[in-house]
Amino acid sequence: MSNKVKVTISLPKELADSLRNDIPDRNRSKFIAKTIEKELKEMKKKNLIKAYQSAYQEISKENEAFEGVTGDGIS
Repeated sequence: MSNKVKVTISLPKELADSLRNDIPDRNRSKFIAKTIEKELKEMKKKNLIKAYQSAYQEISKENEAFEGVTGDGIS
C-alpha cells in the first residue's frame, strides 16, 4: 500500500469516539486500512462460496437430467 489517497467518510459518533480513544493518532489510518482490507477479503470469500454453491446446484441439476442416459449401452 505505498500509494495512498485521502478519503473522507462519515461514522456514527460513538464509533468515531471509540476510534479516537482506543487507537493512537499515528495508527488510525493503518488500523482502518487493515480493517477494511480484512472485511473486503471476507466479503469476497463469502461471495465466492455463494457462487460455487450456485454452480454446484446447476451441475447437480444437469447431472440428474443426464442420469437416465448413463448405462444405455452407448460407448
